[in-house]
Amino acid sequence: MNKFHSIVSRRDFMKGLGLAGAGLGAAAAAAPVFHDLDEAASAPVAGGFRRPWWVKEREYEDPTCEVDWNQIERSDNSWTMHGVRNGVKGGYLFAGQKYLDWQKEGSDLAFNGVKNNEPGLTLRDMALEGGASPLLMGLNKVVNFVLPEIDQNEVLAQFGFTAAAWPNASSFWVASAPPDFWGVSKWQGTPEENSRMLRSAMRFFGASEVRFAELNEKTKKLIFTHHVHNTPIVFEDVDRAYEVAGQKFVLPDKPLYIISVAIQMSKEMYRQGNAGIRFAANNMRYRLNNVVQVATQSFLKGIGYQGIGYPSESLFHGMMPSQADAILTGFAEMARNNNYCISPEFGTVVGYYSILTDLPLAPDKPIDAGYFRFCHTCRKCAEACPSQAISFDSEPSWEIPPSSVDPAKETKYSTPGKKVFHTDSPACYSRWIGLHGCARCMGTCVFNTNMKAMVHDVVRATVGTTGLFNGFLWNADKAFGYGLVPPEKWEEWWDKDYPVLGQDSTIYFNF
Repeated sequence: MNKFHSIVSRRDFMKGLGLAGAGLGAAAAAAPVFHDLDEAASAPVAGGFRRPWWVKEREYEDPTCEVDWNQIERSDNSWTMHGVRNGVKGGYLFAGQKYLDWQKEGSDLAFNGVKNNEPGLTLRDMALEGGASPLLMGLNKVVNFVLPEIDQNEVLAQFGFTAAAWPNASSFWVASAPPDFWGVSKWQGTPEENSRMLRSAMRFFGASEVRFAELNEKTKKLIFTHHVHNTPIVFEDVDRAYEVAGQKFVLPDKPLYIISVAIQMSKEMYRQGNAGIRFAANNMRYRLNNVVQVATQSFLKGIGYQGIGYPSESLFHGMMPSQADAILTGFAEMARNNNYCISPEFGTVVGYYSILTDLPLAPDKPIDAGYFRFCHTCRKCAEACPSQAISFDSEPSWEIPPSSVDPAKETKYSTPGKKVFHTDSPACYSRWIGLHGCARCMGTCVFNTNMKAMVHDVVRATVGTTGLFNGFLWNADKAFGYGLVPPEKWEEWWDKDYPVLGQDSTIYFNF
């Protein structure tokens, strides 16, 4: 770890910002030395995890509940209440009419609750239950352009519910049941109410955060003309989206809204350069988004609307550049490397995805956190790029320069209309392939730092309000040793404790 972690005091750092004595000096001086708290918190624990001091360990095979191992025998799980015997779940416990009566009692409770809009059993409550169902993974493809129809009898049969009781079979675990299944009309709410509802549902499903935009005549230009596999994407006068395999993806030519989805990745793992650990963090976001997308599509279907997501022919590519809607909806600002963007909460290390819907949503607005302005001064990512694909220019440009890989070819990998620092995408991709994935730019970015230390809040607030200290902060970041981990330390990741999924789930949470 860089020596500056132990010898630069917080007061000296604040003086460098010109903030000492301005109300923050006292707080800065409370701890006399600027310690590396992130590393201290992640010190290795041999063979386990930290427990509170008052939790005591006992001898192996000796829990506080007494066990006579001489009497313990292997058991048959099909005889438990979740077991299925003779085609009936829990059948040996509740045989005959009594079982069917109880099943109908539970079903009636749910159906009446939806019809009467009872708290906890409203249409959106049951849609949330259905969206969380593991059956979505078992009965459908992992990802879908639009969610296919589901045979509810097949769903219920998976859990041993009898077809004889249909349509009074239990609602529990029913996945993607539309409003007419319950005998009610689709959900109705204001765009603001719908946005609040959808955000709560999607955060529960696993999205780090969601924001929204309207697909109007301007923003329709963000929709690709062809999908990544060269399949045309077209608008037609239809009510629902559909796909003709290998021929076209059809979007309904009616009011649609963009759901911009953020999936956090591990900042620590992204500091590992081109190591497999770094690539694992990148891969994880796609797996997590698959779950979020299918659950969201099921929820939307459950309240009477459609969710149009990533096609099943590609786990990685949607209907529009997700970075564009992340900037449009105010998740982030453009970066010096225009292949990614910077979020005030997540920094550079976050994956963005897009879902289209016909549920009316309240659009969010773009932001100014000072990050793109900071990128005018900072060139840390450009210095770290092994193919020199990132611009060193001091000002962004409207003009797309030719690629260094093949200057004679058209720059169709980018589109006009953006005043940015244009990245040489072919050169970037050459090292992405040649170095087993690179992403050194994202790992070394000044804003790929953790959020908890007070000084990071000060830096972000400074960047957001003035560009006066941008040069100082760029050099301070290098001096403090932030950025990429040297290869000889990559394997140390295995011996440290990090948050679940490498994510900070407290971001946006109001205690």
